[in-house]
Amino acid sequence: MPSFTPDVLDDPDALQLADRAGLLRALASSGAHVRRALSTADDFGISRLAGEAPRSVLVAADAQAPYLSNLLSVLCSGNAPVIDWREPVLPKWVGSADALIVVSADGRHPRLAELVDQAARRGLAISVAAPAASPVGAAAARHPVADVGHLASVSTRAMWWALATPALQAIQAFGLVDLPGVLEALADGLDEVAEANRPDSSAFTGPAKVLATDLAEAVPVIAGAGPGATVAARRVAAAIQLVGGSTAMAASLPDDVARVGALLEFAAADNDFFADRVTNTAALPRLVLIGDDDPYSGAPEPAAPEALGGDAARRAGRALADLAAQRGIGASRIEVPDAHLLVRFAAATAVGDFAACYLALGRGIDPSAPRLGELPH
Repeated sequence: MPSFTPDVLDDPDALQLADRAGLLRALASSGAHVRRALSTADDFGISRLAGEAPRSVLVAADAQAPYLSNLLSVLCSGNAPVIDWREPVLPKWVGSADALIVVSADGRHPRLAELVDQAARRGLAISVAAPAASPVGAAAARHPVADVGHLASVSTRAMWWALATPALQAIQAFGLVDLPGVLEALADGLDEVAEANRPDSSAFTGPAKVLATDLAEAVPVIAGAGPGATVAARRVAAAIQLVGGSTAMAASLPDDVARVGALLEFAAADNDFFADRVTNTAALPRLVLIGDDDPYSGAPEPAAPEALGGDAARRAGRALADLAAQRGIGASRIEVPDAHLLVRFAAATAVGDFAACYLALGRGIDPSAPRLGELPH
């Protein structure tokens, strides 16, 4: 992997010069994207989605909204199944009792336009986030469309929340989740992360810059304690790999505790203290723990089975942190606020996005440049 120059992170001018497409600035606008989606809810036509809760929700998204369906599944758990649908044809069993959510940054994906057309013919409830003038937007012209055409000049790597917010509004309108004031708090949380991780923040105190430095010479192992944190871990690992240029893996706690524990233990076994650090440059893993799904102070206590599951996830996280310390392997933690699961998710993934960007800039990589295999529609 390219060498990392930590001094760059303490030079705001050098950062802005290297960030040619302005990804840092675009990421800092995530809170504004959420607020715009909230302020244009009437234009979106979200009220037309209200009614009887759907039997199931299919989610079809392009590459700019990774793991959105996983997040919606966690939020809707117990009320309706959420299915990540990647086929060009809807399943035979869906009909007017079901719903389709489509999100697309440019709206040019022919598969997504075809799915919208099929769903319209079968009578599904449809919610779309895409440029209104695009093929996907045109296919959904008679249905609620959140127009994201105004973001045409924004890096697609900073559009996650602009695409996700209409989907969150849709599942709320469907009656599958109750989010009173949560989306507003989410926007505030994204602003706070942006402020703490701005380019002129200290490389020694800014959470994202510290995390980027910690991960520069390691193989990140991002572990989420609980369902929501697990989705955040996957999002963060994907950003570090796509944007930051590192090999990264995500893990779900408590299920993956043995797998991650074995990785830490066997990696440490090869870590000879007397090895030549010049010729032996194999990177060790670095454990990164993301929050947990504890009930926060403003929420009712969960049912006993959920509490047991949360306890198991937290015990697994502590066990891995202890093992890393015993084996001399570094460990980091992405702190999350005492808030709703969705606000925690936003804070964790925003720190991860900034860290991935700083990791790229420290390596001299353009964080916005297309990667091999990223194909236009």
